[in-house]
Amino acid sequence: MPEPLPFRRRLIALAASATVALLLSTAASAPAALFPGEVVDGPNPGILAVGGADMDAADGAGGVVYLREDGGAPHVFVARIVDGVWQPPERVDGALAPPASDPVIAAGTGGRLVVAWVTEGVLYASVRQSRTSGWSGPQAVGAPATLPAIDMGFNDNAYLVWSTGEDVHAARLPRGATQFQPVAGPLDLDPVRRAGGQPNLRPSVAVSAEGLALAAWGEVGADGRSHVVARRIDGTRPSPVPADLTVDELDGRRGGDADAPMATIQSDSSFGWVVFRQALSDGETTTLRAIGRHMRGSLFEPPVIIDGQGWPAESVGWPSMAIQGTGTGFSAVPLQSGPIFGMAVNSDDEWTPFATRLDSAPVPVAGRLPVFYSEDKNGMVAWPAPDGMLRMRFVTGIAFQPEQQITKPELGPVDWGAGVAMAGDRYLNGFVVAIQGSGAERRLVSAVNDREPGNFSPWSSSRWYREPPARLSWREPKEAWGDLRYTLEIDGRAVGTTRRLSYPTRNLRLRSGVHLWRVLAIDSRGQASATPTRLLKIDRDPPNVTISFRRSGRVATIDVRAIDRDSGSKTPQVFFGDGTSAWGRHLRHAYRPGRYTVTVRASDNVGNVRTERRVLVIR
Repeated sequence: MPEPLPFRRRLIALAASATVALLLSTAASAPAALFPGEVVDGPNPGILAVGGADMDAADGAGGVVYLREDGGAPHVFVARIVDGVWQPPERVDGALAPPASDPVIAAGTGGRLVVAWVTEGVLYASVRQSRTSGWSGPQAVGAPATLPAIDMGFNDNAYLVWSTGEDVHAARLPRGATQFQPVAGPLDLDPVRRAGGQPNLRPSVAVSAEGLALAAWGEVGADGRSHVVARRIDGTRPSPVPADLTVDELDGRRGGDADAPMATIQSDSSFGWVVFRQALSDGETTTLRAIGRHMRGSLFEPPVIIDGQGWPAESVGWPSMAIQGTGTGFSAVPLQSGPIFGMAVNSDDEWTPFATRLDSAPVPVAGRLPVFYSEDKNGMVAWPAPDGMLRMRFVTGIAFQPEQQITKPELGPVDWGAGVAMAGDRYLNGFVVAIQGSGAERRLVSAVNDREPGNFSPWSSSRWYREPPARLSWREPKEAWGDLRYTLEIDGRAVGTTRRLSYPTRNLRLRSGVHLWRVLAIDSRGQASATPTRLLKIDRDPPNVTISFRRSGRVATIDVRAIDRDSGSKTPQVFFGDGTSAWGRHLRHAYRPGRYTVTVRASDNVGNVRTERRVLVIR
């Protein structure tokens, strides 16, 4: 007899807690600090809705696109984040007076941003080529258009997909270009049927490192069901045959309507996932389950349920998934009653055998949860809490870290229905953006996850110097948000600050001896990391020299002591005063009667020289 649903949930939670505890004992937390409550725009009652956010994996530049009233109508604004600092908002659709809707954004290298939106049924796009350039004028990409989605790969190729209300279309923006190129024909499985024209059938797109794309959308089939369809795109050519991912039968249950597709792809365009929601019925009960289909080459593998439930189960909301370049990642699925469960997948496409309950207090979630997963296998997932705040968990490897609040109550409740978005770079510098407050106190607010400057080390040598190197140098930390200043410390004292990767020593007046030095890297929020301490060995002093004589008739034994306690002394050279010389510390030399000046020249290992003279009388 099947177990009651609440009892099965308790088993899932207990198994998750035990396994996660084991993982957390061996996994390091994300080395970052969270800075909630940073106001991006506002207060302004005209801040309407968040469209999306994105960030380049390499340099951490990106931004958030949102709708804000201007002149009494909603228009497209972008706030960029550069070196971890929010820049003033910029209106992107300034050349268009009618109201705008559905803004989306994608980020590339060097500050490249692409924004698309819909104005009066026309899909427009604008491109910002770099951090220092301006926005291009709006270009019409397609019409009629609704519900666009966009993504940009590591090589700066971007793809835009949208629905006309009847069909799904796509366009490609090549690397370095400012004009989109149309992808041939509609992407639909059956162009006669309606595709992508409703929010739950909205197209999704993901772009690989090679510049190929995987698109997914919902489409009404000949059987009357809504299907989830996927298709690869190579440049401006779609793959020959779309793939219908809809399940006809799973776990002995008949498949019904499928919707809410989300596409993800690895660096290698042969691999990716599409997650979606589908109704499964045993003849008596119909349940919406979260399903994942793994793409391998041109085929999709058998379906996997990714909501962490057995049977019987509770219906779910829209599933989310994020992966990095080799396929490791996680899913986040809300149950319709509110609880959220996460599962992780490794680079061998193997899912963890348990689900982790993410939230501590359930709130029914409309729409898709924002998720992100970085190239160094750290991620984020956020959701609304009963108190009106946002909660989140970091993901380290395949372990979900403890839940934490990421919004400030004094800024007012979060408007979840107005959109919440997140983005990050390869080091998990990132942000979550939402709208807080109401009326005149409405604000676009971010919680910035700013990783402290990464590990780095000084360029150093163990040798002794007669004079210190002209500059003390160090490697650059792993920090995409590179607005760093460096403080040089010598013998525990700060001696100077620079933004370069070296510091001059000419004015430091370092005495002879062994000094300890290190460098602190400090970011724009005051977070610091330090290099290991290294030695700087300076020897400006020549050896101390003593000379003594012992005579036996006309033969003199000359004893030389040359001591240098820093770099060490070399074998001294002795000039006997009769035009001859030799190297050594204990020398015997035969003289004729007379008066001689014996000269000793002693040097250390860095070239300091001391010369001493003594008079020797031979009778």
